Formats: sequence, C-alpha cells, structure tokens
Amino acid sequence: MLERPTLARLAPDLHAATLAIAQRLRARGWQAWLVGGAVRDLALGKPPKDVDFATDATPDEVQASFEHTIAVGKAFGTIIVVHAGVEAQVTTFRSERGHADARRPDEVQFGTRLEDDAARRDFTCNALYLDPLEGGVVDPTGGLLDLERRVLRTVGAPRERFAEDGLRLVRMARLAAAHGLEIEAATLAGARESSAALRGVSAERRLAELSLIFQRPASARAWRLLESAQLVEALCPGLSTLCAADVAAGALSERWNALEQLGPSPGPVAGFAVVFDAAWGRASSDAAAHSRARQLLAALKPSRELSDAVAGAWRAAQEWWRLSADSATPRSARIKLVRDAAWPAAFAALSAWRRARGEDVNALAVWRAWAESLRADELRPAPLLTSDDLLRSGLAKGPLWKQTLELAETLQLDGVFVAREDALRWLDERVRSDAK
Repeated sequence: MLERPTLARLAPDLHAATLAIAQRLRARGWQAWLVGGAVRDLALGKPPKDVDFATDATPDEVQASFEHTIAVGKAFGTIIVVHAGVEAQVTTFRSERGHADARRPDEVQFGTRLEDDAARRDFTCNALYLDPLEGGVVDPTGGLLDLERRVLRTVGAPRERFAEDGLRLVRMARLAAAHGLEIEAATLAGARESSAALRGVSAERRLAELSLIFQRPASARAWRLLESAQLVEALCPGLSTLCAADVAAGALSERWNALEQLGPSPGPVAGFAVVFDAAWGRASSDAAAHSRARQLLAALKPSRELSDAVAGAWRAAQEWWRLSADSATPRSARIKLVRDAAWPAAFAALSAWRRARGEDVNALAVWRAWAESLRADELRPAPLLTSDDLLRSGLAKGPLWKQTLELAETLQLDGVFVAREDALRWLDERVRSDAK
C-alpha cells in the first residue's frame, strides 16, 4: 500500500533543511521540487536518507541564493546546498543529448519545464516530484501507478535509457530487489539487449554500485536479477567461470544461495568474499582459481582497505579449515584466528556457504561459542615478554627479534608461560643458545 508522500517521515534535520531550501527558492520566484529517490521512498513509507531538489533556477542563481554551496556538478546543473550541516543537491531542470561516454550527457540544455526534466530520468519511480511547501505531487511518467503495481519501468525506451548510462542496468537490479519490485517485461528485455553499455562504465563506478547492493536489502535477489538479465559476465568478466568444474552444477545459483544466507544487508566485505569466492567455502580450491578470484576483485579497483579485508576473509576461512581438521590444534592458533580482524567476515561467509548447501554448521558454532567465552585478557593478554626485555637481554635487532616476540606470545597463549619469570628464563636460555 502506497502512502501519500509528505515530509512527515523526514528526520528532523533533513526536514528543517528541506523547508529552508524550498522557502528560499520560492521566495525568489523559482520552483522547488523534491525529486527522485526521496519521493519514491516517502511513497513507499520509508524515511529517506537525503533529498534532491529540481528547480528552474540556473546554477548561478542557486549559488547566489545560499551562503554555503558546493559546485560539484555545475556544468550539468547540480549545486550542493549546505544548510545547518545538511547537504542537498539542487539541480536545474534540464534536457540531455548524447552520452558518448555512457555516463555524462554530451550536451545539457537548462529549461523551465518539469516534464522535460522527468523525461531524462532513469525509472518512473524516480521521476516523482513533491512540492515540500504545499504538498502537491506531480507524476509525469506514471511512477506512482508503477509503485502501486510493484513494477520497475524505465522512463521511455529501455535501450535508450541504458545506453545513456550503463550503470542503470545495475541500479535496475538493486532498486527492484531493495524495494520488492518486479522488472517490467519490456525493461527486462531492453536490459538483456544492452549489456554492451556496461563497457563504458568505469571499474570504480561498478564497484560503488555493487557495494550499494551489499548494503541494501535482498542483495542476493539483486544478483539473481542481474543473472536473469544476462548481465553478470558483462559486469564482472570471469565470475561465471571462476570455478569451471562447478559451472554445470549451477555455479552462479549456488553463489546467490550463499549470499542469501548472509542476511539482507551483509556489507561489501562479506558480500564480495562470498560472490568472488574461489574456494566456494570449502577447504581448498586450485591455485589458478584463487588467482582468478583475486584478479576479478582487483579489476573493480577496490580500495586497499576493501581488497585487504576480502582477501583476509578468504585467508581466514582457509585457516579455519586447516585448524578444524586437526584435533590437536594449539590454543594459541585458535586464539590468533578468532581475534583476526578478518575472522567475522570469514565466519559469516563459511556459515553462509555451509547453510546454502545444507551442510552441518555445528563445528563453526562450536568455534564461535568458544571464542565468545574468552575473556578480553584471554584473547589479548598483556605480554609477559616485551621489547624492553629483549633489549636488556642483549639480543641483536633483526628478524630474530620479531620471531622471538611472536614465539613468546604463542607460548604464553598456550599456557607454557604462566608468569613473567618463566618468560624471562626462557629468553635468557634462548639468548645463550643463540650465542653459541
């Protein structure tokens, strides 16, 4: 059931900023409409996280009307207005021609007609306009009816909209999944005929949109929709054949099943760790598959932080398989694994894969219960041996210095050292032994 879009669901700071910006524009004789995702979310009864305005004021006129603005996309009509710390995009009504780079229009013409502005938008549910002062809604493309029928449809011809920006293909799947919409037949057919539009989309923009999928509800359904539109291989070349031996068994489908087990909004680290997993949550896979997985992720040009986190999850998952297969696993090895920053994502990915395949997750549950039973001083005890001790012992700095500290921590975690005197005695013997 749709709701009448109103400002009532806006957070207080967003509500205040929306009214202030609209009032300033209207006082100067210009139109001020809330547009896009905020109006869509309000109609669906969801509180928007931000707001965008459409106006007939030119970018120069918008800048002149507010004290604090950022000309982030002035050439394309967009000015960010900052009110009491809240940022809102204010974009001049415009029409567009040509999209040679499959992203930005070659030519932008500013206008005064809301209908012309609506015609260049991606989906009908994003071409809704709300008057924040008087409450009226303008719906030039039938977006409200589409939302009422739970349908996602492009504004105008699907192939034209996708050719303008190939990333709309990914956004189509994300929006449909997150809001429980069915992709209209003509829109889905147009998407299947438009995979080439993704060639013009930069790796960074693909990564950003895929990351959003993992941060929104129903991320597994979004990937299934991408597969149904035959877009997965164009979006991430090599993903469908990452584990060639499993292709016949429904490789992609099993990935989506595992992703679904992660939960509705798993986040980019756990999400990418599952979708690009070369080992399929198993104890091992061939080295070539691991190399392809790393290359597949690297092709999206992730930040060092994201790349290291995903690779860390894969490493920690393989370490768990190694340790869990050994009944004599030292306590120190188990502690070092569960305190690893990569362990939560690895645990989530491993659990998801096993549940997706109907396998027993009891062994993982035992590990988790044991980890949660550890006190903070058991997980990260104060070291019984420090660098100052090594310095006083006369041990020369170098590779042996680090090895000594690491071995001392291992012995402490395993209970070999129960007092500082034990550690100092061991260090003394080690130094004397090395001196011989």
